[in-house]
Amino acid sequence: MNIAIIGAGTYGSYIADALLNKYPETKITVFEVGGAKVVSELQIGYFSSLKKSLYKGLTDGRWFGFGGASAKWGGQLLTFTENDFLNPDSFMLDVIKYNKKYKAAMLRKFSIENNFSENQVGEGLFTKTGVWLSVFGRNFFKVFKINKRKNITILKNTRVSHIVSSNKKHISSISYIQDDKEFTGEYDYYFLAAGAFENARILLSSKLLAETKVKFSDHLSQKVFKIKKGTLVGNEDFVFRMRGTSLITKRLIGEVNDCSFYAHPVFNMDFPFFQSLKEILFKGKFSFSAINNIFVDIPQVLGFAWSVIVLRRMYVLDNEWFLYIDIENPSKESYVTLSEEKDIFGINGLDVFYKVDQEAAVVFKKAIEVVSKHLRECNVEFDVLAEKIDVETCEDIYHPYGMYCDYKSAEDYFTKYDNMLVVSTGILPRSGGINPTAAVLPLIDEFINNYFQK
Repeated sequence: MNIAIIGAGTYGSYIADALLNKYPETKITVFEVGGAKVVSELQIGYFSSLKKSLYKGLTDGRWFGFGGASAKWGGQLLTFTENDFLNPDSFMLDVIKYNKKYKAAMLRKFSIENNFSENQVGEGLFTKTGVWLSVFGRNFFKVFKINKRKNITILKNTRVSHIVSSNKKHISSISYIQDDKEFTGEYDYYFLAAGAFENARILLSSKLLAETKVKFSDHLSQKVFKIKKGTLVGNEDFVFRMRGTSLITKRLIGEVNDCSFYAHPVFNMDFPFFQSLKEILFKGKFSFSAINNIFVDIPQVLGFAWSVIVLRRMYVLDNEWFLYIDIENPSKESYVTLSEEKDIFGINGLDVFYKVDQEAAVVFKKAIEVVSKHLRECNVEFDVLAEKIDVETCEDIYHPYGMYCDYKSAEDYFTKYDNMLVVSTGILPRSGGINPTAAVLPLIDEFINNYFQK
C-alpha cells in the first residue's frame, strides 16, 4: 500500500511512526513545503490577512519544516479526562475515551510518563499536571527519526496545492508544486496533516467542504494575578519541577457558561537572564545582551542554577510570579475563508475573521471571580492586574479548534472520507483547559490500530 502524508510536522511525523510500527512494510511519501530549517508563515511564503481582528495565530503561530510547530514550542503533552468538560458532546466523549486508553503508551513514545492525579481543589476547579517536553526532545520529526526510516520518501520544498475527488468522499489524487512545476500523485490512502489552517485552505480550495468558510475558535489569554510570597496554593505547589530535562507543570482548570478556562503560572517575567534564555531555547535568538544579563544579574543567575541543577525546580525571582487566565473564546462567528490575494506559490491565501464579543468578557469576568475566590480561601496574597479581557493574546496561544468538527462520534470522524484522514486540533469541537495537540494523538493510534485498512 502506498500512503501520502501531507505535512512533516507534529502530526505527520507521529502518523508516519505509528503506521510503520503497525505495518513495517508500508510505503510512505511525506510531502513537506519546507525543509530542515523551520520557518514562519512569512518566510515560507504563505499569505494570510487579518480582517477586523488582532488574531496572530497564523502569522506568529504556525511553522513549516521538519517537525513543524513541535520544533518550536517544546510544549506540554496534556490529554483529556472526564474532569475537563461538564457537558461534552458524543464526539468529545469518544476523544476522552481514547485519551485515557492510549495516554500511557503515547507518552512512552517520548520516554516520559504522567501518573499525576487530577485533584478537585475548589468549587468547579481541578488541577491538571503536565509534562513539558524537553527542549532537546521536542521535535517530533527527530524523535521518530523520520528521515532515517527506510520505507519513507520525503519530498521537501514541495507544496500540496489541491486534492482531487469526484464525489467529495473518495480521494483520487493530489496536485503538488515542486521546483515551480506542478505534478499529480496517486496514492491508496492520504493523511492531511499540514496544520489546522493549511488543512482548511486545502479543503476549501478542493471544494471538499459544504461551505466556503471554515469556522474556528481559540483561547484568549490575559495576565490577571500577581502572586506573592510563595508558590503554594492550598495543598498544591505550582512551581515547575524538573524530570530529566523536562518540566512538570501544573494548572487550574474550570468551566463557566460551557466555556473552559485555565489559570497557569508564568515565572520570572522580570528576570532578564531567564527571558534571554527562553529566547535562545524556544526562538533560537541569541544576542550579546543575553551574555550581559548573566553578569548584570549574577546573584540571581547563581540562584537559578542552584535551583535547577541541585533542587530540580524552577527558580522564582523574588518569590513572586503571575497567573494567566485563558478562556475558550465563546464567539461562534470567527472563521477563515479563501482570500483573493495569492501567495508566492500563486495560490489563494486565507482571510481571517476573529471576533471577540461581550460574551467573552462575561466568561472572563466569571473565571476571574472563581480563581480569586479559590486564592482567598487558600490565604494566598495576590494582586489583580486585569479586570477585563484584552483581545491581544500572549505569544504562545495557538490552539485552534472547532474548524471541521461536526462529527457524531470518533467512527464518524474516521470514516468521513473513504481514503483520507484529516488530522489537526481543528477536528476538536472544544479545546478545554489545555493545549490540545497531544489530545489528538490517541485518535491517530486508535485509527491506525482499529480502523485503517491496509
